[in-house]
Amino acid sequence: MTYSAAVRDYLLAFADDEHLVGARHTSWIGLGPFLEEDLAFCSIAQDELGHAIGLYGLLLADVGELDTFALLRASQDYRSCWLAEIECRDWNDSLVRHWLYDRAEALRWEALAASPDADIAALAARAQREESFHLAHADQFMSRVAANDTSGRIVDSIRRLAPVAAGIWDATAAESDVLAEGFVTDSSADLAARWNDQIRADIARWGLAAEWSDAGVVAAQQHRTQRSEGFDAFHDDLQRVLSLDTAATW
Repeated sequence: MTYSAAVRDYLLAFADDEHLVGARHTSWIGLGPFLEEDLAFCSIAQDELGHAIGLYGLLLADVGELDTFALLRASQDYRSCWLAEIECRDWNDSLVRHWLYDRAEALRWEALAASPDADIAALAARAQREESFHLAHADQFMSRVAANDTSGRIVDSIRRLAPVAAGIWDATAAESDVLAEGFVTDSSADLAARWNDQIRADIARWGLAAEWSDAGVVAAQQHRTQRSEGFDAFHDDLQRVLSLDTAATW
C-alpha cells in the first residue's frame, strides 16, 4: 500500500523507536543480574526488533533494502525518541526504561490496531499479544525491586528517566494530517495523558514516592528531528559490521 508522507513519518518514528530500544536491550545480554533476566531481556529485545522489521517492511518497496535503511541512514534521518536512544549503564535505569517504554508502546499499538489499514491492524494485533508479556514482566520485576528498594535507587531512576520518556509523545510534524486521514484516532497528546495516568498509578501501587518535571523535554526533540547526546557513537556501533562491506551478503 502507498502511504502519505505524513503516515510514513508517523510509522517511521515508531519503527525507529522499536529498533533502537531493542538494540539497547541487547546490551544487557549476558550482563543482567541473573540468568533468567538475561533470557527475558533477550526475548523482549528480539520482539522489539521484530516489530521494527514489520514496520520498516511496510515502508519499503523492496524488503531487501531493510538493513541498509535501518542501519545506514544518516543520523538526522532517524525519528526515534530519546528514551530509545540513550545508553542506560545502570541496571535500574534499563529496568525503568523497559517499564516506561512498554507502557507507552502498548498504547501506541492499541491506537494502530483500530486503523482501517489491514496490514497495520494485523501487525498491531500480533504486537499486542507480545506486549502483554512485556508488560507483565516489567510489572512483576518493578514490583519486586520496589519492595526491596531501601536505597531509593529505583526512585532515582524513575525521576531521571520519566522526563525523558515523556518525549515518546513528541508528535511528528504532520501528525494532524495522520489524524485527519483517519489512519489513527488517538493523538499523541491523548495517549500521553493515558500513559501518565498509568505510570503514576503503577508508582502508587508499588508504594513509591516519585515526582518529576518534564518541562521542555518534549520540545527539545523538535518533532523527533533532534538526536540525543551520544547518538552518533551508538549509530556507529549499530553499523559496525554492516559497514565493513555494504555489498556483502551476510
